[in-house]
Amino acid sequence: MSALSVISLVAIGVIALANIYVSVLVMKCPMFSSFQKIAQCLIVWLAPLFGTVGIWAFLRSQYNWNKYDTRAFPEHSEKMVLVELDKSEHGAPGIEGETHDD
Repeated sequence: MSALSVISLVAIGVIALANIYVSVLVMKCPMFSSFQKIAQCLIVWLAPLFGTVGIWAFLRSQYNWNKYDTRAFPEHSEKMVLVELDKSEHGAPGIEGETHDD
């Protein structure tokens, strides 16, 4: 067996193990429907290198959003800050205050 054959077999083995690993991660992920899981596994196996890396990176980014948060202000105190608006000037039903009659 030549050195090129050995390197090729090792590369195919590593890619196959990576595909199996990512496929298992996809199947265990509770965020996706059955159709999405099948579609992502097909991507992994039909585009072995790019599909595997792409789906793995996507799963990694979705798994723990606190750790991999890419927003501009990742501090907990600045996430999801909701500003309470004064709706009394807009004549919204159920809001006390002065309303405008147009």
